[in-house]
Amino acid sequence: TTPAPPTSLDALPNPICTGNDVTLTASGQGGATFTWTTPDGLNPTGNPLTRNSVTLAMGGNYTVIQTVLGCNSAPSAALNLVVTPTPLAPTGVTVSPNPICTGNDITLSAIGQGGATFTWTTPDGATLNGNPVTRNNVTLAMAGIYSVTQTVTGCTSPSANSASLVVNANPLAPTGVTVSPTPVCTGDSITLSATGQG
Repeated sequence: TTPAPPTSLDALPNPICTGNDVTLTASGQGGATFTWTTPDGLNPTGNPLTRNSVTLAMGGNYTVIQTVLGCNSAPSAALNLVVTPTPLAPTGVTVSPNPICTGNDITLSAIGQGGATFTWTTPDGATLNGNPVTRNNVTLAMAGIYSVTQTVTGCTSPSANSASLVVNANPLAPTGVTVSPTPVCTGDSITLSATGQG
């Protein structure tokens, strides 16, 4: 007896970004062998079937037959897998000014695709969105490595080459300020002194 075509085809995840893995499933008879026809011209077997490191060529219509006791079914209805390109990492990552003194502002910037959403990872654990993006009132905890990704049509790039920020502490105001002698007569000399950092 010729088996019926497989049903309930599914792909997870779908849509999918290039470089990730997709799992294809179908419903059929117990003990059947499932053979798929793929958009890139292959006929892999298995149910479920995992395709690793998906490429754009793997996007499109998938069908599957089942074989039971040497008899092949007709092909299933097609399942369309949507594959979206993963963008490249942003380039030209800068933190400016660098180095910087505490209490001042920095600007983070990178070069990427038009319409992308940029997400920054910071040394102090904050997540920032935007490009360029400004951090106000810099602290010593904000020193270190900054990295950024870009997301386009739901696909997120690898992290870009990072930028390292150097933050220097502003010194405290001098103490012990003195003017000597005081009072003083016009024409005389005075000495100014203060205590600061070593």
